[in-house]
Amino acid sequence: MIANMYKRRERLAIIFLGIITLIFAGFLIVETPSNTDEWLEAGSMLIPFIFLIVIAFMSRDKYQKVKDVDIPLSERTLEDIDHVVLKKDATFITQLLVFEQTGSFLGTYKFTSLAWWQYPIAILMSSLFSFLPYSVSYFSNQDKKLFTFKRKGFKKTMLDVYDDEDRFIGQYEQEEFKSILQIKGRILDREGQMILPVKASGGNGDFDIRDQDGRRWAYFYNGRFPHEYTEVFKEIDNDMVEISNRISREQKILLLAMIGYMFLNRSK
Repeated sequence: MIANMYKRRERLAIIFLGIITLIFAGFLIVETPSNTDEWLEAGSMLIPFIFLIVIAFMSRDKYQKVKDVDIPLSERTLEDIDHVVLKKDATFITQLLVFEQTGSFLGTYKFTSLAWWQYPIAILMSSLFSFLPYSVSYFSNQDKKLFTFKRKGFKKTMLDVYDDEDRFIGQYEQEEFKSILQIKGRILDREGQMILPVKASGGNGDFDIRDQDGRRWAYFYNGRFPHEYTEVFKEIDNDMVEISNRISREQKILLLAMIGYMFLNRSK
């Protein structure tokens, strides 16, 4: 799956490279530069062209390094998960791939209910898309749906969370616009009682989430990743979240819904 991820990044970079090339060629046909200054101005349009070439070559290089590495699918269940490595996939509609630190593939967060008018926003204006209603499901590496969260609200994000049998099990609430420096939210059970306060850095996304008794549920420090596994994940920046194994299955689903929402909406 890791090799496929890098391969998709290469292909997507080539697709955008072709689109930019057509736009640039069309510009030259319609508005052909007539002097040095105009040529320099037109040349500035090649910056994303160069950037995409670099991405394509880097993705190709990473693919070549891992394509023959035998990495089995993870056999862990939701109850067994004590950490996740989250990588945005190279797709037009964002999806989030989930791995163990060894590279074993766990599953995928996928958008599952988009209206036709939401697709252009999701592709072209993803930052605005985060304020629209939508549903995301988490699928195992066997493509079995394990849980779903449905977003609603504007000033306050509300995630209704459902298990694999579409039974409501709780909510995640997050305040929007109130603080740029800190993300604030809370996880509620099915009766609406708070079971976990949530605070995270609004800049790098760091969090150390603990319940009211001081027990850690989840921990993320941006940039922290075991060096011995960088041979599998051929990148400097890998997002790994540590997760408690001393919580129930429903609590872990609520926590993973919150984590999935946060990382799907990260700008990087």
